[in-house]
Formats: sequence, structure tokens, C-alpha cells
Amino acid sequence: MAGLDEDRRDFDWDWCSDVLFEDHDVLMLFDASLDGSGSEINQALGLANLAPTDWFSPFRPWRARDPGRGFHH
Repeated sequence: MAGLDEDRRDFDWDWCSDVLFEDHDVLMLFDASLDGSGSEINQALGLANLAPTDWFSPFRPWRARDPGRGFHH
């Protein structure tokens, strides 16, 4: 860290949270009334489908990493 330049967002924890987690819809999984896309709240807010069957589906499949790309070390 000592070699990094300072940035205006170094201590902007809200920005860090947005960048690192993309969205916080997952926090609503603890509320059974919001489970699934049929919820009026989900539809009104444009939330991702939180039904357990969709937990491992990508939010944006068109941006998914090419599985044939390989790995970098």
C-alpha cells in the first residue's frame, strides 16, 4: 500500500461497497416475502430474481467470461 498513490476515493466506503458488490439485492434473501420475481416489490424496483433456483445464474450472461479463455497466473 505504501507505493500506491493517494486517491480521492481512498476512504469512500460506500463507493467501495458499490464497486465490489455490484448490488445488494442479495441482502433481501432473508425476507421470505421478497423471494422470487413474482413479488410486487421486486418488480417495482427492478430487482434480480431472488428465488433459490436463480442464485447461481449470472446477472448479465452476455458479459460472462469465456470458459475457453484459460487462466492467468
